[in-house]
Amino acid sequence: MIVEDLKIRKVMASNSKPTIEVEITTKKGKFYSSVPFGTSTSKYEVVYRDVDEVISIFHQIKKYFIGSFKNQEEVDLLLHSIDTSPDFRNIGGNLSLAISLAFLKAFAYEEGVEIYYYLTSKPTIPKPVCNVAGGWKGQSDIQEFLLMPIHQEYFRESIQEIANVYLVLGNILQKKDVNFKFGKNIESAWITTLRAEELLNILTEIKTSNLVIGLDVAASNLWNGKFYEYKDKSLSTFQQIEYMSALIREYKLFYVEDPFHQDDFVSFSVLTKNTRALIVGDDLYATNLERLKMGLDIKASNAVVVKPNQIGTVTDTVNFVREARKNNLKIIVSHRSGETDDNILSYLAVGLNADYFKLGISGERIVKINEMIRIEEKILK
Repeated sequence: MIVEDLKIRKVMASNSKPTIEVEITTKKGKFYSSVPFGTSTSKYEVVYRDVDEVISIFHQIKKYFIGSFKNQEEVDLLLHSIDTSPDFRNIGGNLSLAISLAFLKAFAYEEGVEIYYYLTSKPTIPKPVCNVAGGWKGQSDIQEFLLMPIHQEYFRESIQEIANVYLVLGNILQKKDVNFKFGKNIESAWITTLRAEELLNILTEIKTSNLVIGLDVAASNLWNGKFYEYKDKSLSTFQQIEYMSALIREYKLFYVEDPFHQDDFVSFSVLTKNTRALIVGDDLYATNLERLKMGLDIKASNAVVVKPNQIGTVTDTVNFVREARKNNLKIIVSHRSGETDDNILSYLAVGLNADYFKLGISGERIVKINEMIRIEEKILK
């Protein structure tokens, strides 16, 4: 593939903050990709540089990406040779990912295939994981209350099933939560001040038989160095294990993400060993292969979240997924709170053969939902 030119521009993310978009021009067309960013982040993620700094750095390194390239691995290796730091602190993980993703689109087009076929010969449709209500920072202590299907024939049916419950939940919250005004958080989930148990009781009552409940605890945000600080209680590590175990038992939780802070591999391992639920590492691993290997040594989890913007390149993301799958961990490709209108994450979820796709249920999240519906139609033809 011959790259003739690269451009960079400042665009908007869904939280109204600026991010970057890189555009590649080849002999066959123009391909661009923008990058999201998270609000709740792991300290082990790659470093995002300021947008204006990134634009300046881009013009310094642009010349290295003009010319002939054979494949994705060559591009991502070049990014690592330009920035030899472990976390892209020099050029910015946001710049590395924008370049890497734009090249991925170009390579797929060059070969005349969809992006998911560029990544795998047998793409599969993941099940949706949707944030229907959110807390944190003054609302419910637990960051996300999730719904997902047990069984799935078609993605489009699963997402509609979740959407129906989401809308019913809004009407119930209007009656149950005196502070509820149909407000939504930055992922377009309902904002509620109800206690976790109150909300879980409601979800248990209104969900369909094919849906199960999950939580993203984002426990690093509760951890003060000694205790997990909730609005109505302060829990030691042992008490947090007991609390998570009790919630799993009482509400038959299927999925629990980041139930402990990002350095507590041991507590993850204890909970994983003593429950049948999916215990999911996000901040724990940050899509970092070395962090994953640390977790594998003690069987810290049975599922992993995959966020390309945590690690900075397509190749690093693929390598992380391969190692997780080799060790029989479930794969959850995930959006970020600050998303863009780039729908490439839907193609990655399919091309990486993810078991689940965490992508929201409302607002700007429909960009990726609707693209998944289109992809499913293409694959099932």
